[in-house]
Amino acid sequence: MPAKVTKNKDGSYKVSTPNAVHAKGTTKGKAEAQARLLNAMDHGFVPDKQKHSETESGKKGESKSRK
Repeated sequence: MPAKVTKNKDGSYKVSTPNAVHAKGTTKGKAEAQARLLNAMDHGFVPDKQKHSETESGKKGESKSRK
């Protein structure tokens, strides 16, 4: 089911699906990003467990062999 972003009376935003409210009182950018994520997960997307900015060694900018 699609995620819906609605504006609250105080100017903040709410993210909801037909089953639950996923965010209350968030910013517009964060609400839209969360709605995209919820819609993608509904269509089979599985988020990665590691961040894309990290290298295989686990830390950014660090080489594997160090002397």
